[in-house]
Amino acid sequence: MNKSGLIAEVAKRTGASKAEIGRAIDAIMDVIRETVARGDRVSLVGFGTFERKRRNRRIARNPRKPETPIVVPARDLPWFTAGKEFREMIAARRRRTAARPARSR
Repeated sequence: MNKSGLIAEVAKRTGASKAEIGRAIDAIMDVIRETVARGDRVSLVGFGTFERKRRNRRIARNPRKPETPIVVPARDLPWFTAGKEFREMIAARRRRTAARPARSR
């Protein structure tokens, strides 16, 4: 599902217009981006947590020239950790799919 699909589904479930939902989703994403860029966390209980994580400087190797080290500088990255309810929902769906018998042709 992409952004327009998400907007359409939320509009269908809430009865609000697609334009209103689009503006709301844009505002939500802007707030999350700005908050995480400042270094603060955004926690949505049951869904997950958005935060900024620091990736340390490291040495990488080019497979074609393994003797030449490549220094990858430290940097900050956006990070998302799924919440407990979200993880459990995915795990339950996976268990149901695995439990189904294979179809015969």
